[in-house]
Amino acid sequence: MSYCSGKECGRTDLFVCHVVPGIAIWLLILAGSLAVPGMATAQVGLASADDFEQCRRAETMAELRLKACTSVIEDSSRIAEVRAEAYLNRGGAHEELGNLPPAIADYTEGISLNPSNPTLYHRRGLAYDLDGKRDLAIADFSQAIRINPKDVEALIYRGLSYAAEGDHDRAVLDYDAAIAEEPDDALVLAIRGESREALGNRDSAIADYRRALELDPGNEEAEAGLARLGARRK
Repeated sequence: MSYCSGKECGRTDLFVCHVVPGIAIWLLILAGSLAVPGMATAQVGLASADDFEQCRRAETMAELRLKACTSVIEDSSRIAEVRAEAYLNRGGAHEELGNLPPAIADYTEGISLNPSNPTLYHRRGLAYDLDGKRDLAIADFSQAIRINPKDVEALIYRGLSYAAEGDHDRAVLDYDAAIAEEPDDALVLAIRGESREALGNRDSAIADYRRALELDPGNEEAEAGLARLGARRK
């Protein structure tokens, strides 16, 4: 998994930086596609195939996705997994339009239809965090981790939420678990370095920043961390 920061990004994952005393904490939000190609696609039902595809396509304008996904949701002949996907994508359209409460409501409906789908917990957790309900966000990320203890995205999201609360010990544990699965993720190494720095673990933080820069020489977070600690790349 690779992430990006700044204005230029080739994926739909963006990091919004929130600064707390002494450390930059990154909140991951998905700003683009909510289409989930691996989810149920076989059953189309009564609503048109066009509605189904419009609901799933990242390129579709948010207003059009709302309409298309609603058509899919209201088609009671569709299987639960398909309707859950439509709730997921309609929730994303609401978020794009800046409407968090209906987005959260849609993710909740999706979970009721398909409670084993971790993406719905990711999305609702992120929406809760943006809505200032970090305890609920952490609960959702934790549920996704219960479904799959190796869920790297959920581990990172929960780690970021813990760090934003100042609980860097728990944040580091989640970053450790994520890095165990994907050891060459430069950005996660950098944010673990930030939490280690906040805990006063200077040498470990420097090691993380240096490793992040080995993997990504342009990593601004790692460069800033070394500068704060008065350390060189090597």
